[in-house]
Parts: sequence; C-alpha cells; structure tokens
Amino acid sequence: MGSPIVVKISGRIISPQNIGLVREYSRILGEAHLQGKRLAVVVGGGATARSYIEAARSLECSEAVLDIIGIDASRLNARLLIAGLGSKAHPLVPGNLGEFLQYWESGKIVVAGGFQPGQSTNAVAAVVAEAIGADKLINATLVDGIYDKDPARHSDAKLLERITYRELREILQSTQTSLAGAYELFDPVALNVAERSRIKLVFINGWNPENLAKALRGEPVGTLVG
Repeated sequence: MGSPIVVKISGRIISPQNIGLVREYSRILGEAHLQGKRLAVVVGGGATARSYIEAARSLECSEAVLDIIGIDASRLNARLLIAGLGSKAHPLVPGNLGEFLQYWESGKIVVAGGFQPGQSTNAVAAVVAEAIGADKLINATLVDGIYDKDPARHSDAKLLERITYRELREILQSTQTSLAGAYELFDPVALNVAERSRIKLVFINGWNPENLAKALRGEPVGTLVG
C-alpha cells in the first residue's frame, strides 16, 4: 500500500444536478479503495453554495456567515458522495480535522466538505493531505489543468503540463479572490500548505471521471505541480 491520496472534487461536479457523475466517481473511488489505496476526498459547495451565499449576501450577512452557509452546502455534497460509495466510505462527514483523523482510523474512504470560515475546501484538502502524510493531492476542476493565462479570455492560452509551486503562485495572484463562495482553482493558503510539505498537486478536468482513474494510477494527465 502506497502513501495516502487526497482527492478534491469541485462542488459543481459532485451535486444533485450531476447524479451520473456522482455514480462514476463513486465507482472509480470504490475500485481504487478495493485495490488497497487509502483515499480521502474533499468536496466543494458548488452552485448550491453560491446560490445560498448570494441570497444571504443580499440580506447583508457577514462574510463569516456566508462562509458557514457555503460549508453547509459542501457537506451536503459530501453526503451525496458518501451515499454513492456506500459501505466503502465512513458514514459521517467530519466537521473539523480532529474528527477527520478519528474517522480516518476506520480504514474507509473519508469524505469531507468545508471545516471553518475563511478556509476554502482546497485549503481543507491541503491540510488533510498534510495531516495524513499524503504525497499527492488530485484536484478535479472544471478545466483541463493550469493554463499560462485565462483560457476563457485568451484563445492562445497554453495548457501547462508541469510547473513549480512558485509558478502556480504567480498565476493565482492575478486570478483569485478571498470572498465567500468565490474560491476557484486554488488559493494561496492551500498552496502554502502543499509547498511546505512537498505535496504534489495534480489538476485534472473533473467533467471526465476517467481522468481521476488515470491520475490514481499515476498516469500523466492535466497539470502536475511540484
């Protein structure tokens, strides 16, 4: 059995609107688990979180309260994936790192959402990876990987197959925001944790679950950061 692997999946992918994808991710993660891989999964809040956050923002709630709403949504998505995994997953969603580590002792797949206000689910995934000694964090995103510029705005954007932590930090500095519900590709806190523990980051297109299967097998896919 190798080192544990953490999988972060966008909440736009694991959601009630994409039940077919939930089934596919459950199958791939379940098969990897049966093959002996130790897996932890962190799921984002996605469209559900953003819908509630925007509604609450119109009621002039604080950013901390909006973060809590996003956390609740991410935990709903985590419960959906746990339902798909069945007995292969721990039945409860951890509310903090201490609970996560307690559930991790079960030997089953532990699925988490957010932990606390001001912390993205990407940061949760990085902290979890550090805590369990994972050497790889696979991030199933909405795009094919990391580009040298925003592909939505630049037709000549180039997909980067391998970059350093420093190069990723430079890209994030020009694109990220810390507002509740607005964490997108990754964030500086998550990157700092990954860099200090030398956790390899793999960014893949999560709309195709087979990309996760490839990444779990160690095949080249998306962008490798390290």
